Amino acid sequence: MTPQIERRLAVTALLGIFSLLPGRASAQSVGQTAAWDGLTLSPVGALAPLARVPGDLTTGGSDFSIRYGRWRYDPDDAVHDSFGLTWARRLRFAHARLEITGAYALVECPTCSGSVIGGLDLEWALAQHGARDTSGNSVRTSLGLRASLGGARGIGADPSTAGSTAITLPMNLALPLGRRSSVTFSIQPGFGYGHISNIDFGAGGVLPMFGAAISIHAGPRVALHVGMQRVIIDGGPTQVGAGLSWRLR
Repeated sequence: MTPQIERRLAVTALLGIFSLLPGRASAQSVGQTAAWDGLTLSPVGALAPLARVPGDLTTGGSDFSIRYGRWRYDPDDAVHDSFGLTWARRLRFAHARLEITGAYALVECPTCSGSVIGGLDLEWALAQHGARDTSGNSVRTSLGLRASLGGARGIGADPSTAGSTAITLPMNLALPLGRRSSVTFSIQPGFGYGHISNIDFGAGGVLPMFGAAISIHAGPRVALHVGMQRVIIDGGPTQVGAGLSWRLR
C-alpha cells in the first residue's frame, strides 16, 4: 500500500468514526474507500480494458496482449503506472474465453513501493450477431458476461494486500476498415467487490464500474487498443491506458 492510499484510508477511518456521533456524516464509508483501492490495485481497475472483435479467436486459439494503465487520485497524489501482460485462449466449450494477467504497479514517488498484480478472467458470449454493410464487409456485435478475480501485494516493507471480484457486461461493435482491418468499440459496465488489508487494517465493499475502449485491428493478428476505466466513487479518478495484442493462432 502506498503512502497516499494509507493516508486516504486513515482519514476515511476517522470520518467513519466521527459519523457515528450525532450531527456528523461522511460522504463515503471506509468500506467504499477500501473497495475502490482493492479494485483499482487489481487488473480489472489497474489496466485499460481491451475491445475485442466478436468471435475473434478460433476454438483453441490464443493471443498475447501488452497492457498499460495510468491513474492519479488527485493533484496531491503520485502517478500510478501499471504494466501488464495478458494471455488469452478460446476454450473448447461454452463459447468462453480464459485470460490470465500478470502486472507490476509502479508509483512515481521516490519513497513509494510498487505492487505485484495478478488476475484471472472468464468471459462468455451471451449473444453475437453479424451483418453485411453496403460494401459486403461484415459488421459484428456481441454481448458478453465477464467474471474477474484479481489481487495485488505490496513489495518491500509494506505487507499490504488487495483483492477483487467483478462482473462486467462487455458490449462490442466491430466495423470494417477495408477488406482485412476493422475498428471495434466497446463499453463495459459492471460492479465489483474490492478489499484491502495490512497488519493493522482490513475493509472492503462493492462499487459500480464503467469501462470503454477502442481498438484498431490491422489484419487478423495485430490490434492496438486505447481505453479508460472508472471505479465509481465520489471524487475518484478515471484510469486511462493502452494495449497491443498479437494473435498466435
